[in-house]
Amino acid sequence: MTAESIYLCCVLAAALVSFWLQRLRPDVTALLVMLSLLVPWRPTADGLAPILTAKQAFHGFGSPALVMVAARFVLSAAMVRTGAAQLLGGRLLAAGASSELRFQLTVLGLVTTFSAVVNDTTTVLVWMPPVMAICRERGYSPSRVLILLAFGSLLGGQWTLIGTRSNLILSDYLRERTGSGLGFFAFTPVALLVFAACALWFVAVGRRFLPRAGQHPTLESRYEVAEFLTETMAEPGSNLIGRTLAELDLPGKEVTVLQVIRGEEFLPPSAWLKVQANDVLVIQGRITAITDALQTGLKVKEELRVTDKTLRSADLRMVEAILPPDSELLGRSLRDLEFHRRYGVSPLAISRAGRSIRERPLAESLRSGDSLLLVGHEAELQRLRLNPNLLLLESRALPGHSRGRAILVLLLMAAMVLCGATGLLAPAVAIPAAAMAAVLTGCVGMTSAYEKLDLQALVIVGAMIPFGEALQATGTAQALAEVVVAAFAGTSPVLLLAAVLAFAVALTQLIENAAVAVVLAPLAYEVARAGGCDPAPFLLGVAICVSAAFVTPIAHESTILVMGPGRYRFRDYVVLGVPFAVLTWLVTTLALPLYWPLR
Repeated sequence: MTAESIYLCCVLAAALVSFWLQRLRPDVTALLVMLSLLVPWRPTADGLAPILTAKQAFHGFGSPALVMVAARFVLSAAMVRTGAAQLLGGRLLAAGASSELRFQLTVLGLVTTFSAVVNDTTTVLVWMPPVMAICRERGYSPSRVLILLAFGSLLGGQWTLIGTRSNLILSDYLRERTGSGLGFFAFTPVALLVFAACALWFVAVGRRFLPRAGQHPTLESRYEVAEFLTETMAEPGSNLIGRTLAELDLPGKEVTVLQVIRGEEFLPPSAWLKVQANDVLVIQGRITAITDALQTGLKVKEELRVTDKTLRSADLRMVEAILPPDSELLGRSLRDLEFHRRYGVSPLAISRAGRSIRERPLAESLRSGDSLLLVGHEAELQRLRLNPNLLLLESRALPGHSRGRAILVLLLMAAMVLCGATGLLAPAVAIPAAAMAAVLTGCVGMTSAYEKLDLQALVIVGAMIPFGEALQATGTAQALAEVVVAAFAGTSPVLLLAAVLAFAVALTQLIENAAVAVVLAPLAYEVARAGGCDPAPFLLGVAICVSAAFVTPIAHESTILVMGPGRYRFRDYVVLGVPFAVLTWLVTTLALPLYWPLR
């Protein structure tokens, strides 16, 4: 191998480790990979030179793949905002809840279908609240349903060209080298067989490995809340009299004032409110924190364990909320955010990776997928429902505005698919055109369109594309492909395909599927050419297999988002996800050559 190839392999290895450990944000890792291509280290006649020029390295941010991915986010926003989601399956979800098994299959089938045309993460965020609401109404355990919501969003990404961003990346890579990309429905026949195999396995065997339903736990028990509500009274003559709540600095003592009762009045705990004699302060916190706070001059009036009943008696409600991947709260602690002062609700507990954070939860930096147990008055909760930085997991209708506009969005999607499938317009034109039409017809506003762009995902795509081109330009992809082909010399092309797809399935369990697609595109292309095969079915197989991120919760936003509300453990993903991943690999390997000849 050349020095350039060795350098790129080292960069790739470091990137894979960084993606896996997640010490750095994935987009930061991707940008570092891109910048590594601009480091001048390679000796030339004119001095030291980088792997790529600046123009080549930044080419990814102007690629058709990136534009199509961005347009896909806009179309997803239009589908959700107009109520097209509800039109497609809102009633079906409720109708399919007559039994647990029927509800599980309804969620799996409905979400898979929806995710074929809508961003997978958006799909999970849209359907999680109504699914949770039906679970509460029918007495189903969320842990026996939510993982199918995540798996369905991944399976749906395999169905169409716009199902997931990795499909667009691989299709655009093939188009640049052969002049023809993958069609809108090129994925569908194989993806349909994959879905059927996974659904049959789940019905026959898989559902037995779901977490047991057991008792239906309350929110406070699921979060292992070790906090108390305490009614305290400011005694006459106390040094607290005349001081504002801000001056008491109870938040600094890990205690939150939920309400002030003055005679017959229930007063909101404003920072400027001055304490008067005989005021009753309803405070919340752990026993040790409350004990410290009582030394400031408060007297215990009544101590109550935090439950839904005690909260209702104080005119408060307990709700569960989840942090979406694009939340502005990520990376900051609840204490730094002054969460109670800013939103008027109090956090009781944080759940991460299915487990409650016990040690100093208010000081813990928030991450995507964290779920919060919040308590507050209905007025504050109503305002919080409109906040895009938190998703309240409670009973609510799916978004819906105008049936006419919902139908219009569906017609735009149909026109986009028709234009792309018939060749009337290239996908790189049809997808952005449909997104722009959705904006011009008022199905989604420009502000909302910009807000729904997942900048982290776009940065990963734009920054990683030049690395794939560097693998191709330096001959690294060809060298690696020759090694793979030599190892399978004299065997069937199907075994060569099986090896490439097995690597794709394994790699996508560790890192984001768009990054896997960028790395494997040149490798799969060169392996196919070196083996005397058509590269198109190889890239199509890779597209389907990189959506099989079922085995670990960290490989995809969809699996992370359901981990907290479903109280899943890592082993739940392994036990349930390995068969889904293996079936994806096996069905794709066997069915793809029948549908698309390898030679």
